[in-house]
Amino acid sequence: MYLLIVVTLLGVWSVGGQASDFTINSIELKALPSAELKNGEALELQCVVKVAKTTDFVLNSTMTFYMDDKKIYTNSTTEDQVSYIIPKVRVSHTGQYKCDVSIASRIKTSEDVKIRVTGLSPPLIHVPKDPVSEGDDVTVRCEAPEEWSYKQFTFYKINKIQREEKRKSTDTNFQEVRFMIKEGEEILQFQCDVKLVLLSETSPPSRMETVPVVAPFSVPRIEVLPSLNFTEGNNMSVKCSFQEGRKRSQDMKLTLQKDGHIINSSTTNTLSYFQVATVDDMGNYTCKVESKRTSKSSSTKIDIAELFPRPVLTLERKSQNEFIKQNDYISLKCSVAGLSFEESRSLKYKFIVNGGKRTFTRGGGRLDMTAEERYSGSYVCQVTISNITKISEPLEIQIYAPVINPVLTHIMRSNKSVVLGDPLELTCRCESGTPPIMYTLLLGNDVLETKTVYGHMGARFLVNSSKSHDDGQFRCRAINRNTGNSTMYSNTVNVTVIIPISSVQLTIIPSSGDVEEGAELSLICRAEDGTLPITFLFYRKKGSEILLRNVTETKELHTSHEVRTFSKNEDGAYFCVASNWALKEVRSGFTDARAVLATWKKAVIGIFVLLVILAAIAICAYMHTDKKKKGKDISSAKSRSTKPVTTTKEKPVVEVKAGEPQFGKVENEYELHILKTAEENTGNNQQNHQVDQTEGDGASPDADPDAAENNVNVSITCTKNHLGAGPWSKYHTGAHILVPFQSTTLICEA
Repeated sequence: MYLLIVVTLLGVWSVGGQASDFTINSIELKALPSAELKNGEALELQCVVKVAKTTDFVLNSTMTFYMDDKKIYTNSTTEDQVSYIIPKVRVSHTGQYKCDVSIASRIKTSEDVKIRVTGLSPPLIHVPKDPVSEGDDVTVRCEAPEEWSYKQFTFYKINKIQREEKRKSTDTNFQEVRFMIKEGEEILQFQCDVKLVLLSETSPPSRMETVPVVAPFSVPRIEVLPSLNFTEGNNMSVKCSFQEGRKRSQDMKLTLQKDGHIINSSTTNTLSYFQVATVDDMGNYTCKVESKRTSKSSSTKIDIAELFPRPVLTLERKSQNEFIKQNDYISLKCSVAGLSFEESRSLKYKFIVNGGKRTFTRGGGRLDMTAEERYSGSYVCQVTISNITKISEPLEIQIYAPVINPVLTHIMRSNKSVVLGDPLELTCRCESGTPPIMYTLLLGNDVLETKTVYGHMGARFLVNSSKSHDDGQFRCRAINRNTGNSTMYSNTVNVTVIIPISSVQLTIIPSSGDVEEGAELSLICRAEDGTLPITFLFYRKKGSEILLRNVTETKELHTSHEVRTFSKNEDGAYFCVASNWALKEVRSGFTDARAVLATWKKAVIGIFVLLVILAAIAICAYMHTDKKKKGKDISSAKSRSTKPVTTTKEKPVVEVKAGEPQFGKVENEYELHILKTAEENTGNNQQNHQVDQTEGDGASPDADPDAAENNVNVSITCTKNHLGAGPWSKYHTGAHILVPFQSTTLICEA
């Protein structure tokens, strides 16, 4: 290893420090002895490289061989060629080969060489050596051990008659299939071949392998006595049997079949069948023995001559009607061809109805009867001669009873009405009568619909009530094959078409909705269209809905309701609801009504207001006049106030001068009170004050508006008798007097 590294380094650098270099001139792949080979020959692949160098030094190279671009061999060497040897080529070696060389990161690849190998070897086949039984499975194995390409294996099973094939594809070197051993196969041979799918190369077939087959049982044997051809009336015997093989199966079964129907079976190796033969027993008989996986059979045909032909049943009628009607006279005749009149009369004939529910025995072969519906059914006649009994073909007899009392019924409504637009459902049914029955629905004399019913359920009619005139008198009629010229009609059903209410309108009087207290409110509810009677409901909605009236109208499409004494309690939204037999309620819109003040109350209030205004005017006028009068009195008082005022009794006099800040000496509490009052009112010369009235007068005079701006009004209260002489002498004790305050002397007498 170290030597290889040293050699490589020497290849890069020359001896003595001189630089070395190389280049790969060519690379070639050679196939020896040839590119065309036969299966089993040896193949040598040589990869030859030519390299140019500056000096003589050793290069290490890596050579790789490829088949169909897949790496198959790699070698590292210092030589200029490498060989890859295949000692024995196979067809699977066919393909495109090449090689490449890698030297110091330099790579060069050769041209492709196509190698073709022919002569695919026959595959190997393996089968069981022991004998097999019919119904067993045989596993066959086919191998191509030296081929690895994708393959298709074909297997062959060969017997004396045919060749069966099975194919399977795989990428392995072998494959297995199973073949079932069929009935009658005795000696079987198996073979296989293989095909390389990608190369389209098929091998010769493998060697032939033989598998012996052992039968588990023999072909069954069938015996017929007295012979295969005889006359009916004899005792017939059929026997089946078979021989068991060495490997008896536990699930074997033996059957006897006639024309594909099993008539006897057994789990033993024999069975027998006995019968008094008739022509009905003539046919193909088969004996079959079978196990779980296989079976064998044999067949024979038995011919039986007829002793007498099958009887024929016919119907004779006196009536020329197309169908048999109730109470018609009918006759059934049973006859056997080939018999003389005397032989026929001596026979006993049996007439059987509906599989034996009713039986009639008659001599001479005739059955006469008066037709009734209960005699309807399937009839056959039976004849026995020399222990041979034969039955005729069935004859279907239908006796038609007339329809009776059709009844027309209106479904779902007891009041015999229908809402406009809804279907009207009517049913017509007869109490009796043989189907088919044809029912017809009529409105008056007009035919609406016809239906044929084949049972006893009656006919159901749906009439679309799209118009108001669809109401009227309905009835139905019924006929069947026994009706003839007479027709049965049902009862009459009177149906009323109910027109639903389309809309409802509420009208109130007064129309404005303002109702005087104590007056009457009229409510009129009117329905648009609708069949009478109509039920009207009046409501007032004030929080909750309050029912006011419920009335049913039978003559008009409207009705009314009155609230006779209307008040605030009757305020609210009014509406009405209308309904009829259509069972649909229709509501009107809401209409508001409210209580307003009565006219006489309005008049009283107006008169009262007018009187109040007049009284106010009168008072104002009186006060204005009185003010002027008092103004004159005050002016006179001012003129007299310049003189001293005295009373009959001498009292201390208090003299007050305008503009003085303090009052003089007060001799008693009355003078002090007067002075305090005068002081409190100083400076209020621009205000008007009222003077309280005494018990004698109603009101005190106002201050004179003409008084001088420097005057001051003084309030004086006299607590004793009255004021002294002067303008105020008329006021009594306790009077409160408002006087102009000037340099005036006032005296209040005790």
